[in-house]
Amino acid sequence: MLERVKQLVTEHKTALLVILCLLIVGIAYAVGRYSASEQTATEKPAVMTQEQTQDTAALRQQLDISKSNAEALQRRLADVQAGQRAPTVTYHVSAPTVERAAQVVERQIREDNPTLPRAAREKTDRTVVTPIVKDKDGKELPPDDQRVDVYKINLRKDHRIKAGVSVIDGKALMSIGYEQGRFEALAHFDGSRYKGATVMYNIAEW
Repeated sequence: MLERVKQLVTEHKTALLVILCLLIVGIAYAVGRYSASEQTATEKPAVMTQEQTQDTAALRQQLDISKSNAEALQRRLADVQAGQRAPTVTYHVSAPTVERAAQVVERQIREDNPTLPRAAREKTDRTVVTPIVKDKDGKELPPDDQRVDVYKINLRKDHRIKAGVSVIDGKALMSIGYEQGRFEALAHFDGSRYKGATVMYNIAEW
């Protein structure tokens, strides 16, 4: 029986490698989705001032994000606060000041209050609540024009681990790769033997 199993493994080594790679990818995907959902479930919204949302160092520190994500986020938030992007939804809360309203909104999001609009309750990588007290030129807004912005943020994932199969000269090789930003490296294996590597760099992104 054992000899028969060994013979089957030897005869179908390529197919077994493909199945193993697909299994590894499936497990990695499931684990990644589970850990991401766990992290999102415990994520607390951050209350940040307008000045903090325009400071990449403050965004990095308070939101625990990478420099590239902080720089991209700062540009997007500047566009929103300048009125270049319309809000997805608008709703009202009662509070004596806009700062107090921001605290009320933060608590409602943290508690997943069912009275909130669906867009505010959406699960994302980060949530920022910001009292808006100045216009795009930095001048103080009249109390009636002040508001609270809620930013639902999905981050660009900077690190990726990949697994797959490469076919070279009709021979299937298992490939394992790592990607960070524009850089990607792949290592190729024939069984347990290392056969070579591929390094790629994205010259354009959009």
